[in-house]
Amino acid sequence: MRSLSLVLAARLYGPRNLVVEDVEPPEPPAGWAVVRSIAVGICGTDKAFYTGTYPLFKAPLVPGHEVAGVVEEGPEELQGRLVVPEINFPCGRCYYCRIGLYTHCPHKKTLGIDFDGGLAERFVAPPQALHVVEGLDPLVATEVEPLAAVLNALEQYPLPPTARCAIIGSGNLALLTAQVLRLQGAEPLIVARPGSPKAARLAEMGFTVVSADEAREAARRSTPEGLGFDVVFEASGDPDALNLAVELARPRGVIHLKSTPGAPARVNATLAVVKELRVVGTRCGTFREFEKAIELLRSGRVTPLITSVVEGLPRAREAFEKSLTRHEFKVVVRV
Repeated sequence: MRSLSLVLAARLYGPRNLVVEDVEPPEPPAGWAVVRSIAVGICGTDKAFYTGTYPLFKAPLVPGHEVAGVVEEGPEELQGRLVVPEINFPCGRCYYCRIGLYTHCPHKKTLGIDFDGGLAERFVAPPQALHVVEGLDPLVATEVEPLAAVLNALEQYPLPPTARCAIIGSGNLALLTAQVLRLQGAEPLIVARPGSPKAARLAEMGFTVVSADEAREAARRSTPEGLGFDVVFEASGDPDALNLAVELARPRGVIHLKSTPGAPARVNATLAVVKELRVVGTRCGTFREFEKAIELLRSGRVTPLITSVVEGLPRAREAFEKSLTRHEFKVVVRV
């Protein structure tokens, strides 16, 4: 019989060593909220931690930062409400926090990265990191965080109105990026592996999906001079995809790096220099992008594709293994 003083958590000890066990409940620092997890999405970083391509920052780690839950303890105006957390919990006092770069606070805790995340019955977070998402299905609400990350890329370097765009990858980030680009008037070309079942789904949704070789040919046809795409998004999780992005981008084009595969990449730096490319790395959204992401999901202008829902924390390992299969856009654990 389980002790009522313990909570169930999925803890990652090393590559593919995920253990669901009873642990002491998380202890909130003064002023923080306690949130009961409802649903947790498994993202590319989680998968990289699980397979070992991205070494753990702490072990054991409770993964999961794409999480929706209900506030059990915290400010009265948040209690009982469905929320999603930003993943960065900054100090609020350092130089970077005070110049507005709080997601780069050197003293921050990062949910599900170096601080225990949402794949447990409870997690803790500062109230200022919580966004109310009542009215959204909790499963859909797990997609606020990745969508905010996509929006942050375009906040840092907005899309020119005439831009020709390519997206490398066919997973969840690629799907969200493609929908956001469509909202901005672009029709992105999606570059995927031949035979990918996810690529087939994207094609069914009306997106143009091509192989890498076909993308190279499309880059040659992009202008009379055949110099490539104005903007290329790398969202594949493949460390070698940056090299393809360099090939596809036009001179003085922009490459948005959205993958965090954990492994080093090899790239033709000479070609990148000759082309005078701008490489923009973006990690996650801020308050502003979270609020916009909630608005887009609530209005239905962006529609995520949750392909599997795994019921219950005891099946967390099954959820991770399922997320690694080729046809899954997004696997969500309903806690």
